[in-house]
Amino acid sequence: MQRHGSLVAASLLLLAGTVAAQDTPTPARSGQIELTQRQSRYSAGLPSAQATSLRGSWALGQDTVLNAELLSEKKFDARGGVAALGATRNLDADWFVSANLTRGWGGPNWARSRLDGTVSRKWGADRQLVTTLGLYRANFDAGRSDRGLRVSANYYLNHFVVLEGGATFNSSHPGKVRSQMPYLAVTLGTEGLQFLSLRASRGSEAYQSVGTAAQLVDFDSQSLSLDWRYWLAPDWGMHLHAERYRNPSYRRTTVGGGLFLQL
Repeated sequence: MQRHGSLVAASLLLLAGTVAAQDTPTPARSGQIELTQRQSRYSAGLPSAQATSLRGSWALGQDTVLNAELLSEKKFDARGGVAALGATRNLDADWFVSANLTRGWGGPNWARSRLDGTVSRKWGADRQLVTTLGLYRANFDAGRSDRGLRVSANYYLNHFVVLEGGATFNSSHPGKVRSQMPYLAVTLGTEGLQFLSLRASRGSEAYQSVGTAAQLVDFDSQSLSLDWRYWLAPDWGMHLHAERYRNPSYRRTTVGGGLFLQL
């Protein structure tokens, strides 16, 4: 299952969801830029991997946020990456939508093109619950394609705790290989001080290329990740990431970090 195309969608929903929970139409600042670097080590004799990403978000008026990302990677002895552009727009006090377009290069693990669209609804008197329904379509090398459905729910328990759960249901072609990846996450913290997020997922994946003419098909996997976001000053800070991933063929350990600047 292709993962990188959903990065922009995830960050857009987090931003829009936080805004929704606070019941204000715009983020506290008009923009943000973040640069991150990650290193991964694999078992089963597979080569190590590196990834560098640059992300930015900008508020246009009171109801629209633009997001962009540039990702460069080396994994399984191949180099590739993606460039993505997206937007989230508040329709009214309860509804917001997002759309994201991704173009990739480098081989079978990066989608040549991907389109994501989501619609989200805020519920309750204090709009503490945000539900999201999303659709996507991705095209890869050699005529392979993914299409799927994403569902999620965020509950803002208070100004310190956010609970999230969701799942992705995917169908890959050729072969109509079906997969699903449910997840749970919890985030603790306060904007401007620090956030600590724990995320766990366990499900199945359809296709993954692990080298020249080597491909995993229809397999189970699970991951556990921890992210710490800490403000060193009112307008900038650091982000640390750690993740443990495994499937029947190998295990991967990823660590990384970066800096962010709020404008």
